Amino acid sequence: MAMHKLIQQAQQLHIVRDVDLALLDLMYRRGSNTISDNLAWAMLLASRHSAMGHVCVDLGAVLADPLTYFCLPLEDLDGRDLGTVKRAFEAGLQGMIKPLSLSQWIEEISSSDTVTLVDKVDPQRRVDTPFVLDISQSQALFYLTRYWQCEQRLANFISQRSQATQDLPAQAIELLEALFPGPEKSAVTVDWQRVAVALSARSHCAIITGGPGTGKTTTVLRLLALLQALQLAQGLAPLHIKLAAPTGKAATRLNASIANNLQQQTFPSGAQFDGDQLRAAIPTEATTLHRLLGPIANSRRFRQHANNPIAADVVVVDEASMVDLEMMANLVQALDQHTRLILIGDKDQLASVEAGSVLGELCADAGAGHYLPATQTWLQHFTGDHLPKPYLSAQGSSLAQATTMLRVSHRFQQGGSIHALASLVNEGLYQGQPTLLPVQDLHAIVAQETLLAKHKKRTPQLQLFYQPPPVKASMHSWLEPQLAAKLCSGYSTYLHLVQQGPLDQDQDVWAQAVLAAHTSFQLLVALRQGQWGVAGMNATIEHLLQQADLLPQIDTEWYAGRPVMVSRNDYHLKLMNGDMGVCLPYKDDSTGTELLRVAFNAGAEGVRWVLPSRLRAVETVFALTVHKSQGSEFKHTMLMLPAQTNPVLTKELLYTGITRARQCFSLIYGDEQVLEQAMTRQVTRASGLAKRL
Repeated sequence: MAMHKLIQQAQQLHIVRDVDLALLDLMYRRGSNTISDNLAWAMLLASRHSAMGHVCVDLGAVLADPLTYFCLPLEDLDGRDLGTVKRAFEAGLQGMIKPLSLSQWIEEISSSDTVTLVDKVDPQRRVDTPFVLDISQSQALFYLTRYWQCEQRLANFISQRSQATQDLPAQAIELLEALFPGPEKSAVTVDWQRVAVALSARSHCAIITGGPGTGKTTTVLRLLALLQALQLAQGLAPLHIKLAAPTGKAATRLNASIANNLQQQTFPSGAQFDGDQLRAAIPTEATTLHRLLGPIANSRRFRQHANNPIAADVVVVDEASMVDLEMMANLVQALDQHTRLILIGDKDQLASVEAGSVLGELCADAGAGHYLPATQTWLQHFTGDHLPKPYLSAQGSSLAQATTMLRVSHRFQQGGSIHALASLVNEGLYQGQPTLLPVQDLHAIVAQETLLAKHKKRTPQLQLFYQPPPVKASMHSWLEPQLAAKLCSGYSTYLHLVQQGPLDQDQDVWAQAVLAAHTSFQLLVALRQGQWGVAGMNATIEHLLQQADLLPQIDTEWYAGRPVMVSRNDYHLKLMNGDMGVCLPYKDDSTGTELLRVAFNAGAEGVRWVLPSRLRAVETVFALTVHKSQGSEFKHTMLMLPAQTNPVLTKELLYTGITRARQCFSLIYGDEQVLEQAMTRQVTRASGLAKRL
C-alpha cells in the first residue's frame, strides 16, 4: 500500500511518467519471481533517468542522496499547490530508502529473472533480459539493457581503434609544413591545430575538441587535405569522405563553414597532383547522422549497420557533443574496419538531449593532455612542436594520444570580456586564478567592460540585467522597462526590413537580407514552460513588439515577421530539425496575389519559400532554448535565467549560451543565489563509459 501511494505521489509531481509505469507493469507481468519494492524503484529510476540524460542508475549515489535522484523541482503547471504532496512523497521515500544498504539492494536486484548480473569485464557477453546490473567497474550500475549494450559497443570500438596507429611517410612532413606556413617553430609555443592534424592523421579514431573560434573547422579541413594529398601522391583514387552532424542546422552550418574555408585555404601541390585537384577532393556537402545511417520507418534500426557498413574511408562528425550514446553506438557499428572516425566538438558544451554525454566523457582529460613520452618524441620529429611538461604523462591512455584540445580562440579576444566570462563559468577562473566569489567576479567583469566601452565610446560587449519575478503584473507586462526596450530594439533590426518589404529588390534578395538580419539578435532561455521559459517569453515578446508597432495587431498563428524553427526533419521540403525561417508576404508573379510564405536559407540554392500550411512541426522562436541554439551563432545573444532554482541551470548551459554570441552577450537573472548555483553546478550523468576505456 505504501508503495502504491508513493507511485501516485510521484505521478502527481511528474517524477515518473506513464511510460515508466507501463514498463514497471510489464515487468510485474513478465517476471516469474516477485519484484520487490526496492527493485521496482530501481526499474522506475532506470526508465525515468534515461529521459533525463542518464545512461544508468548509480545505486550507491542514489543511496547517498536519494532526494536528488528521485525528486525534481516542483513545476506547478496547472496552478495547483502540490507542496504538501511533495513533502509527503519525500518523507515516504526517505523512510523506504534509509534502511536500505547497497549490498541488500544489489542482492534484491540481481535475484530477479528480469536482470542480468555482470560482475566481470567480458566484451563478448550477450544479454537477453530487460535490465543489467553491472558491478564489474567497482560501481553498482543498473541499466536498461539497450543502453548497456550501446555503452559496451562504443567502449570496445574506442579501445580497439585508438590503439591502432599507422606510420606516416616522410612526405607527410613536407605537406604539413605547406598546410601550416608561417614563422619558424618555437620551443615555447605549440601550434595545437598542427598537433591535432598530425595526431589525427596517424589515428583510426581521433578527437579534436576546443571552444568557439579555436579553429576546429579549419583544422579538420587541413587534416582532410593532408589525408587526400597522401592518397593522391601514391597515384590512388581520392578517399571517400563523409561529413555529418547531429542536426540539419549543424549540417548546414558545417557546409557553409567548410565551403568558406576551402576557398581561403592554400593547398600544396605534388608530383601526382596540384592544389586545385586537392581542393576538389575535399567534400563540402554535410548530412545529418540520421540520413547517413538511413533510418528505417517506424523502427529504431538503420539501413547501415555491421553487415551493411557505410561506404566511406573517412567519416567526420561535427558538433559531436550533441550526439547521444545510442546514436554514437549505431554509428560506430556501421563503420567498416578500414574507416577512420574523426569527432569534432566542444567538450564543455551542453551534452545531448538524449541519454549520455559521450564527447564529454571521451574528452574528460583532454585539457591535461596526458601525452606519452613516445608521442612527444614523434611530434617533435613530425611537426617540430615541443609539448610543455604539464601535458605529458607516463600513464596516458591510447585515446589521449589521439585526442587534441585546441586552446586559442580566434573569435573572442583573449582577455576580452566575453572570453573572461566564458572562462569564469567554464573553468572557474578569474584573471587566471580560481574564483572564490563567482557572482562577485562576474559583476567585476561587467563593470570593467562598461568602463572600457565608455572610454572607447562603443556599446558594451557584455551587459547584465536584473529582472525580478513578477508580483501581480499581467502576463505581458512584467519585464523591467530597460529590458523590454532592449528586446524590442534587438528584434527591430530584422522587423524593420520586413515592414519595408522588397521595395525595388528581388524578393529572394530581400528575404536573404531579412534572414541575415534575424541572426543579429536572439533571446535564449533555460526552460520550455512557465513565464521565464519559451512559452511565456514568446507571448511576452510578441505583445511587446505589437505595442511597439513592429508586429501586426492580429490574433492569428501566422503573420509577417514570425520567426520559426523546424522541430522535425522534413526530407520532402528539404528542411531539417533546427532550420530557422521567417514568415514573409510573398507575391506570386503568375497570379499577382500576395500570400504569406516562410523563407528559409537554402545555401547555394538561395531562398526556399514554403507555404505555412505545409509546415507540420515548427515553433515560434523569439525565445529559443539554449539546447536548441547549439550549432548557431548570433551577433548579440541574450540569456535569461529564471528566479527559481532548477537542475537544468548548470555551468554547461551558461557556457553554451555565452559562446553563442559573436560580438555581444547580455545575461538576465532574477536571483543572485540561483545565478551562483548555475555558475557552479556541473552536469553529472550516470554512466560507465569512462571506466570502460
